[in-house]
Amino acid sequence: MKRKFCILILFVLPVITVQAQCPVENNYFIPGEELTYDLYFKYGLINTKAGTSVLKTISERYNNKDALKMTMTAKSVGMANKLFTLSDTLTSYLTKDLIPLAYIKNAHEGNEHTKENVSYDYSDSKITIKAKLIRNDVLRFDEIIMSGNCIYDMMSIVCYARTLNYSSMKKGDKTTTLFLSGKNKVNMDIEFHSTEIMEANDGNKYECIKLVLVINDKAFEDRKEAMRVYITNDNNRIPVRIDSKLKIGSTRVILKSMKGNKHPVKTKTS
Repeated sequence: MKRKFCILILFVLPVITVQAQCPVENNYFIPGEELTYDLYFKYGLINTKAGTSVLKTISERYNNKDALKMTMTAKSVGMANKLFTLSDTLTSYLTKDLIPLAYIKNAHEGNEHTKENVSYDYSDSKITIKAKLIRNDVLRFDEIIMSGNCIYDMMSIVCYARTLNYSSMKKGDKTTTLFLSGKNKVNMDIEFHSTEIMEANDGNKYECIKLVLVINDKAFEDRKEAMRVYITNDNNRIPVRIDSKLKIGSTRVILKSMKGNKHPVKTKTS
């Protein structure tokens, strides 16, 4: 009987281990948080205000379980829309303790239309990821990817970065995790650079933690910067500015307004 129990433990232990490593305690944001940004586009010598972006978090059901649904929209308008059309919707479903469940991207960028769908299954001893991408109505890949460790996508990585402890970090210190880049598992470094005073477009200045998210993997000849994120150095960790690269040019979003934040917000003068 004791031998059978030990064998059962050996089978169950990997499942417990892979699931136990992924939950994250989130004391920084809650459903109802809504952040509005001014969107800027840069390409060559062109650097112009291009539109608006909204990051919204709500409570939702996913596969009949309570979850967080985070949606980020970005849309170009006016003259910028004539130079480079941008209409993106990124959606992420996560458990309340920030385990990724699904990631959906529907992006119109210039002449390209990209639809990407990612789902995560934690029912086995490894994480099973289904990743599918269609670009301009052509299937680019439809893959099943296995991972023995927690792995994040473009939306959930920012959520994860908001929860890390930066209080004792020095410039260059980093946290490394797995990141899903298309159909590839790569290493993502979340690097702490400094604290800086950032002026937002809501008329306030905030002390921010500057983070650089870098793909650092042998699949790439050089380290590839994915984005720069400036989050408030308070109990909210609100993204004040996010810089990210497109296939053509780059975008920057700067905070314009916020509501639904969990804690009182600290500005430079408060």
